[in-house]
Amino acid sequence: MTITPEFGEEERMNQQEARVRQRSEGVRPQDREDTEEREIEEQDRAEGESADLEPEDNEAHAPGKVCERCGAVITARQDVRRLPDGKWIHEVCP
Repeated sequence: MTITPEFGEEERMNQQEARVRQRSEGVRPQDREDTEEREIEEQDRAEGESADLEPEDNEAHAPGKVCERCGAVITARQDVRRLPDGKWIHEVCP
């Protein structure tokens, strides 16, 4: 380790301690208030998004495709499921 000529060992140690103190303090007090407010806003937004979701919005439809299980053509009103290989099947075959 080298010591710069303009600073002695004690001065260099004080500078290092100051840097460590700054890093450990992290967020300044006025920023902490903003952080808490942002977290509350994010939680409110997330709760609002989950309240808007409806189970029916997550249904899959594949009109015109052929069901791999029963071989029937899938209509627009029928709920379907996509298999890992990319093929479609009815939720409940007619």
